Amino acid sequence: MRLLQNLPIKRKLTIISMITSGVALVLTCAAFISYEQFTFRRDMARDLEITAQILGFNSASALSFNDEDSAAQTLKGLSAQPAVIRGCVYDNAGRVFATYHRDAQTNRPWPAAREPMSVSGADSLELFHTIQFAGEVSGTIYLESDLDELYARWLRYIAIAVVVLLAALLITWFIASRLQRVISDPITHLADIAGIVGAQKNYSVRAIKHGDDEIGRLIDGFNDMLAQIQARDAELHAAHQNLEARVEERTLSLEQARREVTREKERFQFIFDFVPVGISLQSLKRGEWIEGMFNEAHLRICGLTREHALDPDIFRKISHPDDYKRQLELVAQLDRGEIDRFSMEKRYLAPEGRVVWVVFTAQRKDYLDGRRENLCTVVDITDLKQAQETAIREHTRFKFIFDSLPVGIAWMTSGRSETRIVNMALSRITGVPIEQCQDLARYDEVTHPDDLVIQKQLHEKFQRREIDQYSLEKRYLHPDGSWSWASLSVRLLEDSKSGETQELTTLVDITERKRAAAELEEIHRRLLDTSRQAGMAEVATGVLHNVGNVLNSVNVSATLVADQVRRSKAPNVGKVCDLLHQHRADIGRYLTEDPKGRIIPDYLTTLAQGLAKEQASIVEELDSLRKNIDHIKDIVAMQQNYAKTSGVVETVSIPDLIEDALRMNAGSLARHDVDIVREYHVRPVVTLEKNKALQILVNLVRNAKYACDESGRTDKMLTIRTTSDARGVRIAVIDNGVGIPPENLARIFAHGFTTRKHGHGFGLHSGALAAKELGGALGVHSDGPGTGATFTLDLPFKPEAPSQ
Repeated sequence: MRLLQNLPIKRKLTIISMITSGVALVLTCAAFISYEQFTFRRDMARDLEITAQILGFNSASALSFNDEDSAAQTLKGLSAQPAVIRGCVYDNAGRVFATYHRDAQTNRPWPAAREPMSVSGADSLELFHTIQFAGEVSGTIYLESDLDELYARWLRYIAIAVVVLLAALLITWFIASRLQRVISDPITHLADIAGIVGAQKNYSVRAIKHGDDEIGRLIDGFNDMLAQIQARDAELHAAHQNLEARVEERTLSLEQARREVTREKERFQFIFDFVPVGISLQSLKRGEWIEGMFNEAHLRICGLTREHALDPDIFRKISHPDDYKRQLELVAQLDRGEIDRFSMEKRYLAPEGRVVWVVFTAQRKDYLDGRRENLCTVVDITDLKQAQETAIREHTRFKFIFDSLPVGIAWMTSGRSETRIVNMALSRITGVPIEQCQDLARYDEVTHPDDLVIQKQLHEKFQRREIDQYSLEKRYLHPDGSWSWASLSVRLLEDSKSGETQELTTLVDITERKRAAAELEEIHRRLLDTSRQAGMAEVATGVLHNVGNVLNSVNVSATLVADQVRRSKAPNVGKVCDLLHQHRADIGRYLTEDPKGRIIPDYLTTLAQGLAKEQASIVEELDSLRKNIDHIKDIVAMQQNYAKTSGVVETVSIPDLIEDALRMNAGSLARHDVDIVREYHVRPVVTLEKNKALQILVNLVRNAKYACDESGRTDKMLTIRTTSDARGVRIAVIDNGVGIPPENLARIFAHGFTTRKHGHGFGLHSGALAAKELGGALGVHSDGPGTGATFTLDLPFKPEAPSQ
C-alpha cells in the first residue's frame, strides 16, 4: 500500500482496477485448469479400464486353450490407442502369457501380476484387471499408458490462460485509463482551485461542478465555503468603512430578498399547479416522512383525490405488481448510490378500473441537515400505448396475409435493397431463403442463364424509366438441383405524397403447367423416334462393349459368391452337433464342467456371428449381381430405342444428347473410376439427325475413357463443355489422359489409323465423316504426350441442306 501513497490518483485508480481484474482471472484460470486435469486423469483411468475389460473378455478363450498366438493377436488391437505404451496377459499362475509393445525398443521387465487396481505415476498410468471365464479367474491383464496428452493439455490451458490474462489486463488498463478521468479530473480541478486560493488569497474563483455525485457535492460545499469567506471578507472590509450604512443596506437587502422569495414562491406554485405533467415532492428526515406535495395533474393522471394522497402507501396500492417490483429494484439502486435518478414506464390501476400508462421519473437530493427530498414526475402515455398496440395488431394481420398468399410477393424502395421484404411463397418458388432476400445477386445466381439475359435487358429499361413494368416466364435452380418455372411481374409505384418510388414484384409458380407442356413435347418426340430407321452400328458396338464390361462384374460377383460358399464355416455346426451327440448322456455336466464343453456356447455365438456375416456378404454380392443384370437390360433397351429408325431430321436438346452418350458408357466409366465434369455454358436445341450425332459422341467419350485409363493417373477426369456462337453450337470432350504426339494430330482422323493395340482405326474417321454430313466438323487439339486431349464437335443450329 505504501507504494501507492505518493502516486497520482489517476495511476492509483488504474493500478487498482488492473490488480483486481488480474487476481480474479488468475484464480479463475487456476481453478478451471486444476479441475480439467483432475477430470481428464479420471477419464483416462476409466477408458483404460474399459479397454482392459474388452481385451480380457477376448483373451479368456485363448487362456483356456493355452493359445498364446491368439492372445497376442488380441493385444495387437492396442495399436489403435497410441497412448498405450505396452500391455501383457498373465496366466492364472502369474506367468507372462502374451505381450504388446508400442515401441519395439521398449524392453523393461514386466511387473508381477496383482489384484485389480490402477496406479498413476508421474509419467504413466498402470492398470491391472482380472480375467474371468465361466465365473473363474483365468488370468490377469496389465496395461500401461503414457500421460503425454495430459501434460499437453495442461500446457495448452496454461498458454490460453496467459493470453487471456494479458488481453484482459490490456483491456482493463485501456478502460480504466479513460474511465478514471470521471473521478480524477474533478478532484484535480478542485485541488488546482484550492492551490490558487491558498497562494493568491483570491476568494472570487469557483470550482466547476461536473456532476451531482459526492465530488459534485464536495465542489458545491467548497464553492459555498469560498462564497462565505468572500462575503465575510467583503463585510469586514465594508464594516471598517461605514458600519451604519452597512446595517441599513443589509436591512434593505433582506426586505428585497424576502419579496423575491415570496414572488418566486408564487411563481413556483403557479407552475406547480398548472403544468400538465404530474409532479410530486416528498420530504423525509432520518427515514421518516415529513410532508408531501402533489399537483393536480399528478392526482388527475392517477385518478386520485387529495384525501387519497394522504395515504403514504396509496401509490403502491394502485401500481401494477410487476411494475412496482421493477420500481423497487431501481429505488434500491438509488438508495445504494449506484444511480442518482431513474425513469421507467409503469401502469397505474385507477379506482374506476381504468389502466393508465405513464412514464415515471424519480430524482433524489440529500441535504447536510439530514433531510432528503424525492422529486417524481409522471407523464400520461396511455393513448400512445394504445396506438402502439393497434399498430402491432395491424402489422401482425398484414404479416399473416402477406406470408399466407400462394403468390410470391417482394417489395422494396427503389434503389434501396436493404428495404426489400419477401413472403414465404416467393422464397419457396425461387429457393432463396428469406434471410438472403436483400442480396439481389442471389436471385441472379439461381436464375437460368438464358432467362437472366432477357431479364437484365428488361430491367435496364425499367431502371431507365423507359417502361414502368415488365413480365416474363423464367426458371429458378433449387438447392436439390431441380428447376422451377415462374411467371415474373415487376411494377413501379410512386407515392403521391412523398414522391418516393417503390418496386413491387409478383411471382406465380407455373412449374406444373410447364411440366405438362414438356410431357406433351416428350410424347411428340417419342412419336418421332418411332419413325427413325436403324443405323447406329458404332453405337451398337459401344453398347456391346459396355455389356461385356458389366458381364465381367457379373462374373466377379458369381466367383466371389462361390468362393464364400466353399469357405463357409457351416460344416462346423455339424462338428459341434457330433460333440453334443457324443455326450448326450451327460450333456449338462459336459457343458458346465468339461473345459472344452464350457466354451461351446461362446463358440456357437461366434459361429452364428460369422455365418451372419457370410450371409450378409453373399446377399450383398447377389444384390450387386442383380444390379449389373438390370444395367445390361438398360443398355440393351437404350440401344433398341436408338436402333429403330434413322435418317430423320429432328430438333433435339444438346445436353440431353450428351447425357444419352454418357449413359451408354456409364458402366465402363464407373469401372475405370473416371470422374465426369459437365460445363453446360449454354443449353441450345439443334435440328439434325440424332443417331449420327449420338454415334460421334459415344466414340469420343469412349476414346477419352481409354486415354484416361492408359495414363495411369488416379485423378482421371472427363470434361464435357458446351458453347455457342451465331452459327451453331460447339461440344468439347476434354480428358486428362495420355495426350497425342504432334506428329499424330495430322492423321488422327485417317481411315485405319490407331494407336491402341486392339483398336480398329475407323471410329474417329467415321465420326469425322458423320460430322461433315451433319454440316459441321470434328477437330482435335493436344499439347503433347501426358497433357490430355480436346476433341471438338461443331454443329449448326439447322442443316444447310438435307442430309444424305
